[in-house]
Amino acid sequence: MAFTQEQLSRTRRVVAVAIAAIAVGLVAFLVLGRVGIQGALSEREASSEATHSVDDIDATFEPMVRALEGRHEEDPTDPAALLELANAYFDWGTYARSHATSDGDRDHAVELFKTAVGHYDTYLASHASKSATVDRAICLFYAGDTQAAIAALEAFVAQDASFAPAWANLGMFRESLDDIDGASDAYRRAIDTAGDDDAYGVRDYAQSRLDALG
Repeated sequence: MAFTQEQLSRTRRVVAVAIAAIAVGLVAFLVLGRVGIQGALSEREASSEATHSVDDIDATFEPMVRALEGRHEEDPTDPAALLELANAYFDWGTYARSHATSDGDRDHAVELFKTAVGHYDTYLASHASKSATVDRAICLFYAGDTQAAIAALEAFVAQDASFAPAWANLGMFRESLDDIDGASDAYRRAIDTAGDDDAYGVRDYAQSRLDALG
């Protein structure tokens, strides 16, 4: 069964992605940096779509991704097509991961995230983007390379400490490795940089994690 357009549109309506990320069962939020493309589906919500298998997800995303790859091949200098391609692999990986029921499914999702990272790398080589930098780090984390994800965001915030989603995700990444002090510091920085408008909705999440960490 393929996803309907309404179901697919939900992949970009939410600012935060809820994940059951940690072996001890922590349910955390990966705060996406995407601006204007409406975020991503929470894994908790995705998991409720029980009628969809990974095969269904692949059947939906493959033609979308192939079309984007065709656009990119026609004009490799078009940055929008490249970024859309990276984001599409990110979303595909998110859906596949949330519906994985076997090691093969999980490995497939990891490969999708790795492919997304490759496209983000190409894009970021020529274009500065806070959102893409954070999304790339999230893909690294989903692909199982937590240390690389942490290093990427630590390098980012060392250059630009003003982007709240970077701090919120860095806190979650650190927390996944039981670095409580480091996670708490990052969550506090997320709250501080969120500002009064809290455009990315990170403050409540960061505060909830601080409260949980004591």
